[in-house]
Amino acid sequence: MIANTLNSRWIALRAQRFFDWRGVLWVSIATLFGLLYWRVIPELVRDWYENETFSYGFLIPIISSYLIWQRRAHLKLISARPSLWASISLLMSVALGLLGQAVGDVFSMRLSMVLALASSVYLLLGREFFKALWFPLFYLLLMIPAPYVLIKDLTVHLRYLDAAHAANILQLVGIPVFVEAYFIHIPNMTLEVADVCSGVSSVFALFALGTVYTYFLPVRNSLKILLVACTFPFAMIANLIRIVVIAVLAYNIGAIVFQSTFHWLTGTTVFLLALIMLISSGEFLRRRFPLIVGSTSGSTENLGNAGPNGVASLSEWVPHWVCIIILGGGLFFAYSIGNMRQMHLVGQLDSLANIRGFSAINTQSPDAYRDPTAEATLSAVATDRDNRPSEVFVGYRAEQTGGVRLRSPKLVFPDNWNSVWLKPAELEIAGRTAIRGNWILTRKGDSLRLVLYWYQFEKSALAGEFEYRLWQLKRALIDRRSDGAVVRLATPVVADEPIEKAQERLRSLGATVYPELMKVLPQ
Repeated sequence: MIANTLNSRWIALRAQRFFDWRGVLWVSIATLFGLLYWRVIPELVRDWYENETFSYGFLIPIISSYLIWQRRAHLKLISARPSLWASISLLMSVALGLLGQAVGDVFSMRLSMVLALASSVYLLLGREFFKALWFPLFYLLLMIPAPYVLIKDLTVHLRYLDAAHAANILQLVGIPVFVEAYFIHIPNMTLEVADVCSGVSSVFALFALGTVYTYFLPVRNSLKILLVACTFPFAMIANLIRIVVIAVLAYNIGAIVFQSTFHWLTGTTVFLLALIMLISSGEFLRRRFPLIVGSTSGSTENLGNAGPNGVASLSEWVPHWVCIIILGGGLFFAYSIGNMRQMHLVGQLDSLANIRGFSAINTQSPDAYRDPTAEATLSAVATDRDNRPSEVFVGYRAEQTGGVRLRSPKLVFPDNWNSVWLKPAELEIAGRTAIRGNWILTRKGDSLRLVLYWYQFEKSALAGEFEYRLWQLKRALIDRRSDGAVVRLATPVVADEPIEKAQERLRSLGATVYPELMKVLPQ
């Protein structure tokens, strides 16, 4: 009898100690999670603030928090049933974030943060909690801006599609029109479907808000998926209406249309018009195909995992410590990745401007290429024997981790310049292929400019964005360094000049710059 009493007191004491330590464990997990992803959130908020395409991101955490708060009564009925299987997904999520930090990819780091949060919920609270919270948790993924390369490609395709379809509609209403790429030529002026006119902002915003609207719509899941998929054509149709209306007014009234507030307001009305299309379609589906919910049995599932008298099992310690070990290990490796060798230039990039034919360029020129992420830059202009100018930009960064790396000339252009086409380029120096880069033909109004660019790592000149990141990862893991340079050469293509002549001009310039650049880059 005495032994049984002592045993019961020992169990109660151990349970009380577990209860006291559980709060400490939760605080430790939250602290480690915050330290691991503390850089992600400020940069994410800055993207929402600076890029109007993703300004809707401010609403996503608010909507997600509301959805969780709305389920508070149901969550109180669920007892925690930790699942160690979720430790695998947590480990993979943290590894994804470390990979993104190593190659300077902010998208991977942000994706890792949301996935790690969802995995931690599953690991610490169990399947039933996760089932109740899966939508609010994964809805946070929509607050992450899509990779810029995807946005840029989508924007270009939308501009071409909008220009082509708008021209067809204008011809139907009797307006003579000629389409050249994303330029719409009407008798009294030429209209350009610029990036801001592509409708890409409405596409992402409508998808984000349409997803939560469709989630609560009482229709079958197949119809919900169909309605969410329709957000893309709805946004395109609304933007196409905007372009056609502006073109008709410009044809009948003149350029004053672009100086009025109407041109700005139509950008706002595109989203509202697309949203009206979405809600109208949703209401039609709700009335035409109502969801019939069958009666449920009165049985109640035992959601608790507590032992007798509500005393929690000591096995609950294990998932908390597993979570702490994974997050702590991720923090350790993140610190290691963030402390790579700083590789400094052997000389100054300005020394390249001493090459014959170079002269300083006005860096205040609105058409000059810039990269604010570069720690050392050279911006100069070279002239050939025919006195034809060619711009030279070289940017160098000693370390490219933590989401900060050199920008891609394929994705970032000077103001109002846009890509027409992109092709691979190879340059031979001393009888061998030394540079593998890309040709880009860019346009601003009636002006054309040919661009040649590549990334330089030690003695390797690379072109592809994917290959560039693989090399970053390899060098970060093996050599513990992530320094690199980006070289961008550009020359105007004058009227009636063959593109091959402009290419030859940049080939010659690249062959001149390359060996001099090797003298100043760290090896």
